[in-house]
Amino acid sequence: MKENLRKTKKTQIHVLPAYHGDCLIVKTFDHEGNDFNILIDGGTAKTFDTPFKSIIKNLPFIDIVILTHIDSDHIGGLIKFIKSDSFNADKIGKYWFNSKNIKFISAGENISYEQAKTFEQLLIDKGAIKNKWSDDVYVGKMPLLSEGLEIEVLSPTHEVLTKLNEHWPAISDDYKDKLEDITISGIKPSQLGRGKLEDLALADDTPEKTILADLANSSSIAFVLRTPDVSILLLGDSHPCLIQQSLRMAGYSTEKKLKVDIVKVSHHGSKNNTTNDVLDMIECDRFIISTNGGNSKHTHPDRETIARIIHHPERTRLKYPSTRKIYLNYPIATVEEKAGKLLDKDDFTTGNWELIDSANLLEHE
Repeated sequence: MKENLRKTKKTQIHVLPAYHGDCLIVKTFDHEGNDFNILIDGGTAKTFDTPFKSIIKNLPFIDIVILTHIDSDHIGGLIKFIKSDSFNADKIGKYWFNSKNIKFISAGENISYEQAKTFEQLLIDKGAIKNKWSDDVYVGKMPLLSEGLEIEVLSPTHEVLTKLNEHWPAISDDYKDKLEDITISGIKPSQLGRGKLEDLALADDTPEKTILADLANSSSIAFVLRTPDVSILLLGDSHPCLIQQSLRMAGYSTEKKLKVDIVKVSHHGSKNNTTNDVLDMIECDRFIISTNGGNSKHTHPDRETIARIIHHPERTRLKYPSTRKIYLNYPIATVEEKAGKLLDKDDFTTGNWELIDSANLLEHE
């Protein structure tokens, strides 16, 4: 049955243009060939008015809606979707969402902690969430899916979720700043001056913040999705040290790598969310970065992240055995207008790799 399905059906990963955020729709199938659709984040509020809206309208059923964490560039589009006429609670199977205190304002793109209803209350108002609300999703949990589909959760840990709830009032001011969605004006300086890719890959890759000092991203749901024809590592905005810990706890190492077909790179390609230690434990040659270049506070991706994906120590040791592909879901010119000049032709002379931009649909090769 499984081999026959692989010939007749293909998993599709739609990486939607979500401005500086994430919005993915995975169309896959179970062991019996039944369709299984997963919506992962909603991008910024503006994302809903782009292909998101039309694709969602054409889906007869969404088996799981996953909000990885609460940043506005992940939750904004979901809020707009749930408030829209396109939302039909009867066509949703399950909700995966760990946070409990998100609130939103009735207009605009910023998420407010003082006004309106919580995200959960919005769903309650729209009805039919009984038996659809998942328990907290964290490392050690084994969510049950249809036969032929499997989830391996790598982030967050139960400790991080506990700390998130304990410290929520203390970090709310940080979130007010972080959740602003402001358009960038002007062209950012070139990143080429940071150095050659090979040199950047060897530089210190310690994240600026520890796991518990970066609860916003450390609380992000990250997981491996295994379907009958493809496996995908979806990292959300997760903290690399937490992913490293989880991989080791699951028995992965440089000798026994996690094998996946596609990696959705953490935090839009920020240098603080992708480390050599994590890359050394992953066997994969297709990496997708979701961003239009960033916003006025943060620009992505970083040249350092590209460098590590191409030249991390384990891949260098193996002498670049296969062609590695990095996908952007926006044109490279659009990304570089905001993030600065990212690459030049000399960067492609070593490392056996290529860049594919404007990539919004990926399938198993």
